[in-house]
Amino acid sequence: MAIPSPDPIYLLRGDMGCVHCVLFQITPNVEHLYAGTTKGNIHIWDLNTNREICQITSGQDSCLNLLSLNIDHLLVQHKCGLLKMYKKTESQWIVHKSVNIDFYHYCRIQKLSESEVFVPLKESTIGILSTNSLNVELKLSTSDLKNLGEVMVIKPLQNESLVLVGYEGGKLILWDVRQSKILNSLTVESNPMALEFDPTLMKGVIAGTSDNIQIFTLSVNHLLCDKSKITLTNPGTSVITIRPDAKVIAIGGWDSRVRIFSWKNLKPLAVLDQHKKAIQDISYSTRQISAYNNKNIMATAAEDGYIALWDIYN
Repeated sequence: MAIPSPDPIYLLRGDMGCVHCVLFQITPNVEHLYAGTTKGNIHIWDLNTNREICQITSGQDSCLNLLSLNIDHLLVQHKCGLLKMYKKTESQWIVHKSVNIDFYHYCRIQKLSESEVFVPLKESTIGILSTNSLNVELKLSTSDLKNLGEVMVIKPLQNESLVLVGYEGGKLILWDVRQSKILNSLTVESNPMALEFDPTLMKGVIAGTSDNIQIFTLSVNHLLCDKSKITLTNPGTSVITIRPDAKVIAIGGWDSRVRIFSWKNLKPLAVLDQHKKAIQDISYSTRQISAYNNKNIMATAAEDGYIALWDIYN
């Protein structure tokens, strides 16, 4: 049985509204957390003071995802299909480039390399977009397959040539990007909303609108196999993340709970119940944060309008 819910180490509150995505920006000189909201704005918090120091007002609809290309460039995805690249100047963030990928949905863009990102496109297609030109330079089309539905989730694998893609109709497909070739597929539940993969154990997890969390494996021969399931108390999963040390997995649900499991044996460890509405995103700091006793921390964001910071490494 999971232990009682621990308390967060801090709550970041402000006039943000629903927080849809969070991103740590940690360097030797900067300890910031970026928050993208359904209002389309990006709020930047200084973790040393726990105060909001900057706000990027986009004038667009919901901010779905934030990707840090480097310390001075931020790629922002909006639900309307607009991608905006912001460049940091001495005093503010300015729009450097923008492009509309003409995809109105909730699938988040994902980084493939320092100069390429995966973007969802119409008709069950994903594209590889150059961050230098903001042009789609390659498309992976499923025109030969029927009833796949929209692209729902994308997860690049570490070798920059393979990517897992989950589709609305209930199919998980492994692509060889450089050859534009489907290597294997697995039947999953329809409407997948969250996808995560561990390249060390070659094990992944996918979930969506039901109360099932599906665990799968990937063999060295690129064979996808269904392994096991976790049944949750309530249906609906928004986000799944494996902690960078691959010891625990965090599952964010529509019921406002974040459930922590051991990734090795799937034993339930804790239920974080600080939030009052559906969880939207979970992120881990990439480095230790001096303001929090030189520890790595986890951030959770939800529809309730605030961000909770957690120490789940002890």
